[in-house]
Amino acid sequence: MRGKWATFVVMAVLSVGLGAVSAPGVAGTWTMSVEAPPPHGAMTATLSLKQDGKKVTGTFESEHTGHRTLEGEFADGKLSLSTQDAGADPGQAFTITAKLKDDGTLAGYVSSAAGDMTWTAKRVKG
Repeated sequence: MRGKWATFVVMAVLSVGLGAVSAPGVAGTWTMSVEAPPPHGAMTATLSLKQDGKKVTGTFESEHTGHRTLEGEFADGKLSLSTQDAGADPGQAFTITAKLKDDGTLAGYVSSAAGDMTWTAKRVKG
């Protein structure tokens, strides 16, 4: 009986411990560095994200684009977002793709009518 009880306790501890492990997400505020083509050159932006499962919503804000709302998903370590602003100039629409790297940063592309721009981002510590 003692052996069965010990096995039960070990299994319970392991299941609780394993249940507490969760995959990293992308929720939070990020400082982005974007390599834009001339005449803009390098620029910074703020990416603020909320995550509910795979669904991601948020905002992108920079001096060049102003405040834009985003919607997309984060799955298998990959982020995919697009602008969702009703009535916005279609020429100003863009998509964001990235991979969450092992060091906790994001790196990817911003794609728009102006072309693809590389970017990286670090999470703002709060």
